[in-house]
Amino acid sequence: MTHHKVPKSEHSIFHTRVDALRADDPPLGVEPATDNNVMNITEDCLFMRTATGSMYGGRRSMSWWATIVTVFTFFFFSLIGYWIYLHDRDQNGYSAGAISHYLENWCYPIGTSAAFFLGCFWIFIPWRTQLPIIFNRKTRRVTCIIQGKCLSERWDHLDAYIKDVTSFAAGSGPINEGVLTLAFPYVKPDSRNDDWHLRIGIYATSDHPQAVINRGIYGAAQVWEYIRLYMREGAGALPPSYALAPYAISSAREAVQQFNPLKVLRVQHPAWLIVAVPFFLFIALPVAPLVMLGDIFYMWLDRTLPRRKWPQALIDACDGVWDGKDD
Repeated sequence: MTHHKVPKSEHSIFHTRVDALRADDPPLGVEPATDNNVMNITEDCLFMRTATGSMYGGRRSMSWWATIVTVFTFFFFSLIGYWIYLHDRDQNGYSAGAISHYLENWCYPIGTSAAFFLGCFWIFIPWRTQLPIIFNRKTRRVTCIIQGKCLSERWDHLDAYIKDVTSFAAGSGPINEGVLTLAFPYVKPDSRNDDWHLRIGIYATSDHPQAVINRGIYGAAQVWEYIRLYMREGAGALPPSYALAPYAISSAREAVQQFNPLKVLRVQHPAWLIVAVPFFLFIALPVAPLVMLGDIFYMWLDRTLPRRKWPQALIDACDGVWDGKDD
């Protein structure tokens, strides 16, 4: 089996793939990092989100964007409702006030935004049903659920693969993301091939400074080194998170701080104010409050919507110290 060391240079990282990694392989030469991929850390267990869980759940995920767009939809159709009120007042002799007109036609903005929200609600199902990959230092085992099957493998025997995948196109160029894929041996009842594996992925870190300037495969290597560091030295050795936007907020104040439009005016050179001031007045100032409201709405959904109950096998895999209720 051939091992490839991930180089630190940006040029070579763009052309490197790492295959068949093992726990006892030499270091990849990258800084450990993971950000929002971590669900929880205890003395003996590291709980990692799957790629699907990260894509559908948490801030900046598909479900978060669906919530933000719902707020924008409500605001947009409320503005249309106000324009209709002005038309009725000036052209049709409507004598009541704007609030009365809005209450008489409340189903228009609320119904439209509710229809959009319900149409996107399928996105919330993977978010609320996600289950972690559990790395247990005490038992030296890795456990997860793949295709409804609870699989467990010795950490020292686990195969990992780092892949660079193209997720979608932005403008004229593709967006590349790294995925750390874990392969679990599995014997198919209807197959004569004993060398069968079920695979599960973890997204590369995207917020770490090195992951920002390098390609996705670099961030996936950082996640692998983060996991290896935990399994080797424990939680105390792990670096702090560099996440630009935490997976979830605990109070409305955090949403206000995160999307404060005044940040736009914090430029390094006064000349940039020529661009920053118009952007602040016409884009950041009107948009930021709506994003804040959407973020707070998402926090409320996170606390309200039911979650999938963990299978007992996963609870046993982490020695019963956590069952996902406080995620």
